[in-house]
Amino acid sequence: MRYLGIVVVLTVLAGCGGGEEIRRYRVSVNPAPLSALAASCFRGGTPPSSRVEDRNLYQGLVWTVWQAGEKDSAFLELESPEGGWRLGDAPPVMLSGNIIGDGDAFSAERVQVSSEGQVEESTALRIVFEDRDTISKGVVELKSSCASCAGGSALSCEARLSFTAREEMLQE
Repeated sequence: MRYLGIVVVLTVLAGCGGGEEIRRYRVSVNPAPLSALAASCFRGGTPPSSRVEDRNLYQGLVWTVWQAGEKDSAFLELESPEGGWRLGDAPPVMLSGNIIGDGDAFSAERVQVSSEGQVEESTALRIVFEDRDTISKGVVELKSSCASCAGGSALSCEARLSFTAREEMLQE
């Protein structure tokens, strides 16, 4: 009977706290669309005559998702490539840190505003897990714009990158 009591206490304690779900992903992002950006991503609307194309070379990252205490709310601890995601001559998307979302989709934006309240520069990121499992798939949507960068002209650029992620279950 004494052992039964210990088992019951341990079972109750195991179910209380300490059971927060944490999902760590080893992520491979396909950067190929960054080599075929629209003309609007470049000064004068003209892509460079030569460019670097990564073939079969994926960007390796680590992302962690954890529940934010509310049922439909989670944080994505985001790691971005060094120097950010380069979108032609538009400002690079350099967003990393904790982004709140619903557990499947996360988005963030960084805006530079003038003293008059005008948006001078904006970079945005949206990550969507479309098929979540031990091996998950999804997309990274990137946007960058500036009102007067690149020699005074406005630029706007978007890219959509696919990713595959391998989940590593953790408990804390």
